[in-house]
Amino acid sequence: MTRAEMEASGLTPAETKHNGHRRAPWHNYNLPGIYMLTLVTDQRRRVFGNIEGYSRAAKGTPEYPHLQLSPLGKKVLDEEVKKIQKNYPMVEVWKITLMPDHIHLLVCVREPLPEGKHLGLVVSGFKAGCTQAWWREEETLRRTRGNRNGGEEKLVTGEEKLVTVPEGSPEGAKRPVLFQDGYHDRIVRDTGMLDNLKRYMDDNPFRARIREEIPHLMQRRLHLWIHDREYAAFGNLFLLKNPEKIQVFFHRKNAEGTPTHLTPEYATERDRLLQRAEEGAVLVTPGISKGEQGVVTAALTCQLPLIILQKEPISEYWKPAQSRFYACATGRLLILAPWTLDGETDYDRFHTLNDFARDICMATDTRILDYPL
Repeated sequence: MTRAEMEASGLTPAETKHNGHRRAPWHNYNLPGIYMLTLVTDQRRRVFGNIEGYSRAAKGTPEYPHLQLSPLGKKVLDEEVKKIQKNYPMVEVWKITLMPDHIHLLVCVREPLPEGKHLGLVVSGFKAGCTQAWWREEETLRRTRGNRNGGEEKLVTGEEKLVTVPEGSPEGAKRPVLFQDGYHDRIVRDTGMLDNLKRYMDDNPFRARIREEIPHLMQRRLHLWIHDREYAAFGNLFLLKNPEKIQVFFHRKNAEGTPTHLTPEYATERDRLLQRAEEGAVLVTPGISKGEQGVVTAALTCQLPLIILQKEPISEYWKPAQSRFYACATGRLLILAPWTLDGETDYDRFHTLNDFARDICMATDTRILDYPL
C-alpha cells in the first residue's frame, strides 16, 4: 500500500524512524506489539552452527534435522538474547530459532518503549552485541591457530581482544560486520498467526534440510522470463516445460448471481480439471475466487501438479506456507510472482494475474536469469 493509498483509506503513516525493512509504514514501533524478527548474516556467513540429521528421520529423535550450535551460536543463546530484556525490561523474547546464517526472534513489547526508543534500536543493540561476540570468537580462533602452528595445542585463555580487521585486509580497513543492514519484521495480529509462526520457527531446520536434499525441486529464481514478462519463482521449474498446461478460472458469480462455487456446473468443471491433472496436465491459476481456491485446495491435497501465481513478491528470503512448501518438495508445485503487476485496485490486479495464467498456459519460451536483485 502506498502512502497515498493509506491516506485515502483514513490511515496516517507513522513518522517513527528505525533501522530495517518496514513491512507496515503506518505502524508505530514504539508501542506494545508482538513481532517475528529475522536477522540475516552478511554474505550469508554460516557462523551459528550446522544443520545435522535427515528429513526422513522421526520427529523427536536425534537424527531429526536440528542445528548443531557453534561456540558463537551458544553465546548468542546463552548471553546476547538475555541482554535484550536486561536493557529493555518491557521487551520479552518468547522464542528464538538460530539457523546457520540467520536468526528468528519472536518478541513481545509489553509496554511503550522509553522516549526516543523504538524496535529498530532494540534490534540494533542485539546485532551489535552478537557482532562483538563474533569478533571475539574469530580472534580466539586466530590466536589458537597461531599457537598450534607453534606446536602448542592448548586453547588461548585470558583477556580476549576484539578483532580489528580480517586477516589480509589493507591498513585502515573497517572491522567486518556480522549482519546485513536492517532486518525483516512481521507484526503478529492474532493467536492463529502466532501459532503458525511458532510452527514455522520450529520447522526451520527441517525445511533447510529438505532444500539441501532435493534442490532441483526447491529452486528459487528471482528473474525468470516467460514470453515478454519477468517473474520470480519458487518450486519445481520443470512444470513450466509440461506440454499441457490448463488455466483454472472461475468468476465469483454466475449470470444469475449465484456464487459459482455453489453451483452443480462448478462441481462438474472442478472434477474435470482435477481429472486432467491426474492424467498429467499442470493446472495454472492465481487461486483468487472461491471456485479457483477450491481447485487449488483439492490439487494440493491430492498432490497434483500446479502452478500458482501470486501478487506477493518472491524475494531472496521469501518462503511459501507450510502446505505449499511440502508440495514443492514433492515436485508438484511452482509459485510465480510477476515483477510488475498493473492495476489501480486489487480487483484489477487479480484479473491481471488471471490474464498472466492464460499466457503461461500458451507459453513456449522460458528464460532463467541468474543476476541478483
